[in-house]
Amino acid sequence: MDLHQLDLNLLVMFDALYRHQSVSQAANEICISQSAFSHGLSRLRKRLNDELFIRTNNVMVPTSRAQEMALHLTKALPLISSAINERQVFNPKTDTSEFKFSATDYTEFSLLPRLIGRVNHQAPNIKLNAIGTKEHHPLALLENHQVDFALGYSHLIESSSTIESFTWLQESYCTIARTNHPALTNGLDLDTFLSLSHVRVSPWGEKSGVVDDVLAKQKLSRSVALQLPSVLVAPHTVLHSDLLLTIPRTIAEQLSSQINIQIFEIPIDIPNYHLNIYWHKINSAKPSFKWVKQQILSL
Repeated sequence: MDLHQLDLNLLVMFDALYRHQSVSQAANEICISQSAFSHGLSRLRKRLNDELFIRTNNVMVPTSRAQEMALHLTKALPLISSAINERQVFNPKTDTSEFKFSATDYTEFSLLPRLIGRVNHQAPNIKLNAIGTKEHHPLALLENHQVDFALGYSHLIESSSTIESFTWLQESYCTIARTNHPALTNGLDLDTFLSLSHVRVSPWGEKSGVVDDVLAKQKLSRSVALQLPSVLVAPHTVLHSDLLLTIPRTIAEQLSSQINIQIFEIPIDIPNYHLNIYWHKINSAKPSFKWVKQQILSL
């Protein structure tokens, strides 16, 4: 089929449905009614002679043909958009863009309150949408343009040829315990650190964290009595127990004035915490995107 025979708006609809797998959500994203969306999908099915999406348990599941198309369209549509918008003048006072962020609760806590304050003051119509992360590695979310920025990941994504990044924050870790912990009257040494049980923060359910990895290299291990996904909840779990918790220093220092905890240096050398910001290279030249990225850098 020649491209001139196809309404390109149908491909935009296809892309939205492929990402959301829901007619209502896809229609809402591109601001048309569900009936208009369904009519457009019917036209595309006839043009391509394929069902493209099959409703299964209220989910629009892509066919193999749709999956093949999506591999190309997720790259092609942003290129078309960039070509059209390249010369548009960006005005923060009137721009109505929406930017989606994928982040853990700690990275949201660290960055988003300050960012929305700056953005809302200068660009009152720009919207920020934080999406709770379910992925240990956000490469697919960025490459499929489901999010604009991924925050706080420091895994193998750095090797991707399509993703750019910078480190927004570096800080050390520390260990916290409840005030008047009976085993810590003389401080925290390695023997005490290993003899006590710990809380491990594990956003994706992994069974080893940075502390465990460093200990393993020294042929040591610790006892983990509690594992949970939220670094903001974790400090409260040590208040009524003898557990230790190792977390980034900033959050420990902020909490120390609010709850009864004491802060200790970790008796082992572990790498600093890095809060990294990732985005797809295809967005780098977009004026509104560049502006938001600059606001992050300026914080």
